[in-house]
Amino acid sequence: MTTSVALAVDLGGTKTALGIIDPSGVVLHRTKIPTLAQIGGTKLAQHTADEVAKLADYAREQGWEPVGVGVGSAGVIGMDGAVITAANVITDWSGVPLAAIVAEGTGLPTYAINDVHGHALGEAWQGASQNVSTSLMVAFGTGVGGSFIVDGSPLRGAHSLAGHVGHFSSPWAVGIDCPCGGIGHVEAVAAGPGIVRTYFRIGGVSNCNTLIDLKKLAESGDVNAREAIAIGARAAGIALGDLATILDPHLLVVSGGVTNLGDAWWHQLREAYAQATLGQAKETPITIATLGSDAPLLGAARLIPDFTS
Repeated sequence: MTTSVALAVDLGGTKTALGIIDPSGVVLHRTKIPTLAQIGGTKLAQHTADEVAKLADYAREQGWEPVGVGVGSAGVIGMDGAVITAANVITDWSGVPLAAIVAEGTGLPTYAINDVHGHALGEAWQGASQNVSTSLMVAFGTGVGGSFIVDGSPLRGAHSLAGHVGHFSSPWAVGIDCPCGGIGHVEAVAAGPGIVRTYFRIGGVSNCNTLIDLKKLAESGDVNAREAIAIGARAAGIALGDLATILDPHLLVVSGGVTNLGDAWWHQLREAYAQATLGQAKETPITIATLGSDAPLLGAARLIPDFTS
């Protein structure tokens, strides 16, 4: 009997991951390609469609039958799978009818969603939050994004903006420019680049371009590096505490490269979280995402109606 499969895409600013997923959540095949972020949004969507079409051919060669395509992408993605707005990481990405272009290029029904929603869907299906009815995942990486999952579906909001949890005010970011163009947002101090910028803002002088550099400086005793990490962690903890008080999820899932800063970051985050939360929200478990790079692929597959078992 032919196995039905989903074709899944995780489209990021620098690389695009593709996978073939079976209905039980097994990743049968994975591959990665560079994201041609500067060729223009429409051309990038068409190039992605071409790569997915090749993946479909490969699946059929293996005796699998693709039934649809799921895409997680950077940007605000509307219910119709079009990119509503996006940062300038991908040239001219805003307004691109992503799902429609991929569907036309592959002949398969295609569904698209914001990449953090896709990541959270994967964790809710097969990962850290699979055994709870509500979960809030927040990713602290190059930016800060989130997704509130209720009974297996992400809260997307009236304008598909829900989940942009990096863009509300933080007491640790007062007066600091945010990459979105706003001022004083969580992302400005809690995302990886923001933490590095904090290091220099508070007096750091050593060579430091990445979080790996910053962690090494902190471990070597650099006081400013340690404080920059602490500020980022406190901002993250307060943000999680505020969100937990408002949304009251059963579980908080934390992901992203910033989590690799280690025990000092986690300790400060948990301490700030406890101070920020109200009542029983203090007891809400906080855990780390478990699926790694498979999560957004699984979440993308989950977008296909009636596919997953």
